[in-house]
Amino acid sequence: MSSGDQPGHGDFIIGSTDWRSTKNDNLWQGVNGVNNPCPVGYRLPTESEWNAERTSWSSNNSAGAYGSPLKLPVAGGRISIDGSVLFVGTGGFYWSNSVNDTFANTLLFNSDNVNMSNDSRANGYSVRCRKDGVSLVIGLQGNGSVDPVGGTFALGTEVALTATPAVGWVFSSWTGDVPDGASTGNPLTLTMDSDKSVTAVFEQDLNFGRDTETAVVEVVNPATGVTWMDRNLGASRAATSSTDTESYGDLYQWGRAADGHEKRTSGTTSTLSTTDQPGHGDFITANDSPYDWRSPQNNNLWQGSGGLNNPCPVGYRLPTQAEWNAERSSWSSNNGAGAYGSPLKLPVAGSRYSVDGSLDNVGSSGLYWSSTVDGSSARFLGFNSSFADVLGNLRARGYSVRCRKD
Repeated sequence: MSSGDQPGHGDFIIGSTDWRSTKNDNLWQGVNGVNNPCPVGYRLPTESEWNAERTSWSSNNSAGAYGSPLKLPVAGGRISIDGSVLFVGTGGFYWSNSVNDTFANTLLFNSDNVNMSNDSRANGYSVRCRKDGVSLVIGLQGNGSVDPVGGTFALGTEVALTATPAVGWVFSSWTGDVPDGASTGNPLTLTMDSDKSVTAVFEQDLNFGRDTETAVVEVVNPATGVTWMDRNLGASRAATSSTDTESYGDLYQWGRAADGHEKRTSGTTSTLSTTDQPGHGDFITANDSPYDWRSPQNNNLWQGSGGLNNPCPVGYRLPTQAEWNAERSSWSSNNGAGAYGSPLKLPVAGSRYSVDGSLDNVGSSGLYWSSTVDGSSARFLGFNSSFADVLGNLRARGYSVRCRKD
């Protein structure tokens, strides 16, 4: 007999009811148990777990054992007296990890019956390993995360899944192994009674980064056939004159969402953003080339009604350079008077400097962003009392936004 948990050889130990001279009830206990012979993540079943399997069989004998999902064969056993192998082809003997005094509990079956028995620990019986718990696999559709991320859980554990959408996205639903009526709940509570796979579905937030405060009143330019908002984003009304201060509205840095920076009195910061959403409402000043609030630059902002950071209401977008030129060509004069005299009644709302965020040209010039990029700059419609044109300027400047229907 062995005096330790590892005899140090590969011989079958005979002549006693236990191969170990002093019994150790702590062997084979759980996935990390001493001497657990199963692969990582697996362990021997308990007596109660074997009984649960047995009660699911179609018949209480070897036919039921083989007919079960485990397809247990009649592999026979080896007796502790002399190590001889018996009952091969007629009996199945399967260890559990449960102990009873000096014995251990075993699942036994033949063509007539099946039962749990207390047997000598020195006998040689088959081992069938079970996974230590049930697995939860988490999938993602869209942009977001789920906590916890999945894993293996003890049978019967309740797991609360929390879905967190990424910036610009919203949680929509759960799909997969989800209880009835719980597909839109967040958090989602699952009872881990089996392996499960669940996917969190995220959708883009159509209102993210958009101005949801400015009233949407439509106006059509009959010369171009284009429908526009009748006022600048952030304005409380359509202009009643070229210098109507209530019609000036907000001043956006090119490509930024409606995050608060556009307000004329917003604070400033010189820290450039490395992402499309800075995470604050400060006007970002830029004193070095390429004079953009974002580093590195992103030419894909503000592109179309579904474009990233589009500040216009749903169904609206910024005009392109070509669309501003088409509007300008319909004016009665190529200057500020023509801009205000058009159906759009564009006021001289001014701008904000990229260097320090100070206001400039208020009451004398109108500067309106397009969605068109121009190298490291972006194109805009500019006008004053003597001229109007579509030009390029620094993306960190703060200009007006007038939205057109898509």
